[in-house]
Amino acid sequence: MTATFARFDLMVWFPRRQTLLTLAFIAVAGVLLPVPGLAIVAAALVASLQMSAPFLADEHGRMDTLYGVLPISRGAVVAGRALSLLAYYAAAAVLATAVTITMASVRGDQITVELVLIAHACAAGVVGIAMSLQLPILFRVGYSRGRLMVVYAPTIVMFGAAWLLQATGLHTPLLNALSDVPAALVIGAGLAVAVLGVLVAVGVSTRFYRTREL
Repeated sequence: MTATFARFDLMVWFPRRQTLLTLAFIAVAGVLLPVPGLAIVAAALVASLQMSAPFLADEHGRMDTLYGVLPISRGAVVAGRALSLLAYYAAAAVLATAVTITMASVRGDQITVELVLIAHACAAGVVGIAMSLQLPILFRVGYSRGRLMVVYAPTIVMFGAAWLLQATGLHTPLLNALSDVPAALVIGAGLAVAVLGVLVAVGVSTRFYRTREL
């Protein structure tokens, strides 16, 4: 049922013009900005901001009411929604990789497989964190009541952490320490954060959604 709902969910919101325009933005960012790997970072940011789109579609189409009467568990709805969002991110990541490699070839830039993998691992970690922060709120209160929190929560956490590091002067020793960390460890850590974020998002969201009146 989870995979079936994920396919249905993608059919509802993925083909929309607004969704396709976000993918176009990733390509444009990779083409216009001459920073290797920036398109991969843009894919993570766009995927994080796009997580509320299916919930907006739910409210416009009164889909929550339909989910309440269909023979499908709340847990399957949550897991299916998470899968559909990950499918969108996967499409964005593939597009970003293609743009990154193509533009590096056109500009004559050297980009290594290791750099691409590190960028993807870090981007996946960002998406995992965004899911853990946004999905529980959206499943608990819906799009209309939760949109401000889900838009600002990831931004506040990420930029707040960056500001704190800058204000305390810890960013320099942290960057120096990270430069000595093996690439495999960075990649593993990024993927671990991504997996943990998804698991937290699904677990907490399922608990909240089961107690929500539709």
